[in-house]
Amino acid sequence: MMSQALKIAVISSKGGVGKSTLSMQLISTISFDKNEKKAVRHYEFDDENSDASSFHASSLSIRSQVNVSSPLLREELAEIFATNDSLCLDIGANKTTMTLVEALNDSGMIHFLDAVVIPILDGEQDAINASFIYTVLKGYNPKLKLIFALNRVKDAEYVKYQFENYFGDVRGIFKNINAVVDNLFDDDKENYILMLDDEVIKYSRRFGLTIYEMVQQKKDFIGALENSFSSVSREDEVKLLSFKNYITKSAIKYDKDVLQVAFKKLDEIIFGGNDE
Repeated sequence: MMSQALKIAVISSKGGVGKSTLSMQLISTISFDKNEKKAVRHYEFDDENSDASSFHASSLSIRSQVNVSSPLLREELAEIFATNDSLCLDIGANKTTMTLVEALNDSGMIHFLDAVVIPILDGEQDAINASFIYTVLKGYNPKLKLIFALNRVKDAEYVKYQFENYFGDVRGIFKNINAVVDNLFDDDKENYILMLDDEVIKYSRRFGLTIYEMVQQKKDFIGALENSFSSVSREDEVKLLSFKNYITKSAIKYDKDVLQVAFKKLDEIIFGGNDE
């Protein structure tokens, strides 16, 4: 793939939809991979929380927290966008969301985003908030590429039944469902990616690494286990190595089945699938 410094924001006005997980596990990862493995500038716009700090051992990104209430926010955004680095903007919920969206618009930086990813869970309020943010962003920049990330998916095959508040009344029972897709421009209706729920997401945070980095380590835990079994005092070490082997195998599967599929879809949406 052609080297490209991506500038992508993750935005939702609703809290608890997995913005920081999505930012680190997917957006920072694809941005790192697309730009010759150069560290991504990851900015967390949240005066109350610093969720990205959970990934303390990660070297994919250089993480910073930005003061949203700063009177110089527009100027700071212009400085951030002026670099040649890949950017991941992890934008907090509630009042922070509109403060940042308006600052992006006022500063003109909204026109220099390659894409905005809107995470959404399967609840009705998630759909309402996602539809609202989509409408606001499209109003500010009709050319902006917007992508919905359906988060914590239980089963990819039946995703339309879990996310009826996104896709609409797929069962044909509740005719009053106001689906997100009803409010999208025709070109955007298929602009969604899936993030399946898996315990490897939780444990990657415990190790302070992204799933991508866990896969790249390529550690021989079986060999280490064989050595541990030969020692006299080995119980705790054996348990830890066995668990790490299981989590690494889970990370490899998640990377292949979920992340790489999402990467391909993002590439198609952002570049039209013509990036060689």
